[in-house]
Amino acid sequence: MSYFQAILLAVVQGLTEFLPVSSSGHLVIFQKLLAFPEPPVLFDILVHVGTLGAILIYFRRELKQVLNGLVSKERESWHILIMVVVGTIPAVVVGLVMQNYLAQIFNSLRLVGISLLITGGLLLVSRQFKSLNRRFSQVKWLDALFVGIFQALAILPGISRSGATIVSGLWRKFDRETAFQFSFYLAIPAILGALVLQIPDLIYSPCCYLEQGILGMLIAGLIGYGALMILEKVLLSAKLWLFGFYCLVLGIIILFV
Repeated sequence: MSYFQAILLAVVQGLTEFLPVSSSGHLVIFQKLLAFPEPPVLFDILVHVGTLGAILIYFRRELKQVLNGLVSKERESWHILIMVVVGTIPAVVVGLVMQNYLAQIFNSLRLVGISLLITGGLLLVSRQFKSLNRRFSQVKWLDALFVGIFQALAILPGISRSGATIVSGLWRKFDRETAFQFSFYLAIPAILGALVLQIPDLIYSPCCYLEQGILGMLIAGLIGYGALMILEKVLLSAKLWLFGFYCLVLGIIILFV
């Protein structure tokens, strides 16, 4: 893998991991249509470390408040933790069930095209959600499970994890800030889980492309932080649905390629 490919993949990962357009879908598109090689395991791990770092830095104040609340046994902080655990369960279950089929899933451009159309539809529908006034303290376990099911669907390349979780939160009448925060609180265990699953592959693969991996990690982290800023601004201005047009157009193009 060349430095140019490493930089391009890191930029794509940093942007699409957080913007509601599906990073996994774009990765499949790049590999199939542009003949990009599959990223080495070490590179893939480091790039995901970069995007995880972007989340931790972006939400550092909120996460610090939650951690302090857990230590001091504040009810709201423990409530947030429990909701994140409940919301993570569907992805764990689906991931375990589907792990033997992932190679087939990530080998289908047609599936990516269909999934992008679904993502586009979800984003466009989000424009219709009204009375968004529920805060974290009002989130129940059924709400968290509902959002978690949508996160689990994002195992399909083309279904945006951020888009699916934010839209499903809005569907449950979360206010926009709560939907945004909950989506990326759920992303933390999701990314950590994916990294843990890759460790065995790293052990049995050559540790090459370290320099490209470190460069990719820094680029993905910086681009990802900027993407979070853009997404929050767009979401709070009630314009998330605009990303739906991009997903629909891209999905149609992919289906006709």
